[in-house]
Amino acid sequence: MKGYDHDDPGLRTGEGGLTVWTLQKMLQEKKYDELNHLFDNGLTMNSLPVGMSAGSGGAAFDIGIDLINEFVSLLALKLWRGKIFFSSNNKRLSEGRNRMRKSVFNPLSPFVPMAKFTTELLDSHPIAPRAKSNLVVLNYFDPTTKPYLIEILVKTEIHGYDAMVAVKGKYGPVFVGKTWLGKYDNAGEFTARDPNKIIGYYFLDFNEGALREQRDHHSDGSEEELLNPIPHVDN
Repeated sequence: MKGYDHDDPGLRTGEGGLTVWTLQKMLQEKKYDELNHLFDNGLTMNSLPVGMSAGSGGAAFDIGIDLINEFVSLLALKLWRGKIFFSSNNKRLSEGRNRMRKSVFNPLSPFVPMAKFTTELLDSHPIAPRAKSNLVVLNYFDPTTKPYLIEILVKTEIHGYDAMVAVKGKYGPVFVGKTWLGKYDNAGEFTARDPNKIIGYYFLDFNEGALREQRDHHSDGSEEELLNPIPHVDN
C-alpha cells in the first residue's frame, strides 16, 4: 500500500506550520480558495489515522443564511472538540465517535464520545472528483449510541457525509475535511443534495502536540469522558 505513514517525520513542519486553529482562522477569513487548494492537493496516506484528534471547523458560508448553517456553526464552535478513530486490523476501514458535549443546552456539560460513524480510506470518491490524493470518508448512516439529542438530529433531520484529506502540519499530518448534506438510503449509501455545495469545513489533528495545544490553549475546562483504551474493530 503506497503512501505516507502518519508518523513520517517529513510531514511535520514545526513552527509556522498548519494547525486546526490556523485552518479555522482561514475559514473565518473566508479563504475558501486556499482551503479548497489544500483539499485538492493532499497527501496520499497508507492507512487511516487512529486515536483521538483535536478538531475545529465551521460553516462554509455566512452565518444566518438558514437554520442548517447556524446549527453547523454552533456544532463546530461550541459543541464539538474533535473525533476518535478506533484501531482496526484493516488499515483502510474502521469506525469512530465524535467528541461532543453531552447536552446542547448546558454550555459547560462534559464532552462524551457520541455520533458514531464508519470510516474508510478510498483512492478516490465521486463526491470530491478534484482531490488528487486518496481521501478518508465518514458515513453517519447509523449515528446513535445512547441516543443523545444531537444523534437524533443527525439521524432524522441533518444527514451529513464527510470527506477529508491529509496535508503537512505543525505537529504532523493535519486533515482538511468537507461536509455535504443529503440523504442515506436503506443500505446506508449517501447521495448529496448538491455535490457542488458543502455545508461546512472541519479540521482534525491526531498528533499529541495538537491535543496538548487544545488542552492548554483552546479548552474551557469542561470535563471529558475518554475511551481508554481506544476500542479495536475487527474488519
